[in-house]
Amino acid sequence: MLIQLLTNKYPGMRLWLSQRLSALMMAAYILLLVILLAIYQPASYSDWHNFVAPIWFRLVTFVFFISLFMHAWLGVSDVFKDYIFNLKLRAYLQTVVDILLVIYLIWVSFILWNL
Repeated sequence: MLIQLLTNKYPGMRLWLSQRLSALMMAAYILLLVILLAIYQPASYSDWHNFVAPIWFRLVTFVFFISLFMHAWLGVSDVFKDYIFNLKLRAYLQTVVDILLVIYLIWVSFILWNL
């Protein structure tokens, strides 16, 4: 049933499922973050630095931000389709959002890996 829904017959279903999966990944990350903060309770700068220093935490955080930006891209695209009827304006605004999301992803990678 699910495989049939993900075919070309229903093109919006893949985008819908992608947005829901990205939301689940973000929820799992937030739950993990809350649990880790409850366990470690960093108080000083060095505690926070040690908390975010492991490579696995940086990778999980980067996956979170990828999911966040994908979720935002899909949501903004749907809002533009629903409320902006001028195709040129919609394309321009979508391009601006796409560029900003890529810039934000690059910025996050600079922050996470101290580039």
